Amino acid sequence: MVAPRLIAITDTTLLPFDALLIRARTLCVLCQPKSVMIQLRDRELDIRERLEFGRRLANVTRECDQMLCVNDRLDLARLLEAQSLHLGESSVSARDVRRCEGDRFWLTRASHEPARCEAEGADAVLLSPILASRKGAPALGPAAISAACAGSSVPIYALGGLSADSAASCIAAGAAGVAVIGAWLATDPAPLVRALKIDRTSTYSDSTA
Repeated sequence: MVAPRLIAITDTTLLPFDALLIRARTLCVLCQPKSVMIQLRDRELDIRERLEFGRRLANVTRECDQMLCVNDRLDLARLLEAQSLHLGESSVSARDVRRCEGDRFWLTRASHEPARCEAEGADAVLLSPILASRKGAPALGPAAISAACAGSSVPIYALGGLSADSAASCIAAGAAGVAVIGAWLATDPAPLVRALKIDRTSTYSDSTA
């Protein structure tokens, strides 16, 4: 599978359901095919709501030739025929998923320590928080990206407080791409898309697949 440059994580506390779907379509249309992955998160929704939301997101990504990821729910990933599954630090290992699913999913793993970005069979690691503290954890800073990349055999994605202004610096530090929430939901995503050079006028070339 082609690795995306942008992982856009959903959050219905920032945008309501229908508005978020409109934003998702806008983002997917702006970007080169297969350069964007929408990650269904929204743990505050009950399972029925998340499944329905996921089905509508899947339609958007399919129609726009982008990709869908499900956060930490293998059952939903199967039902939605998602291309990717994201595993939290306390989740099962990527190797366990591989034993059940083979290479069905492109697997990503969360990490909060640059020196411990072990993939454990995952295809990529999301390192956070890079620029904004979260749940009492201090921001790691851009230097953490370089440190993580130096010790990792798989692509590293930067997550946490990123914007259009900081996204390019994360790529320059070695990140394969960025994962964002507010940068595509709380503001116009077009500047971020241009900063990552994945807009339709650019030629997107993946180097991590």
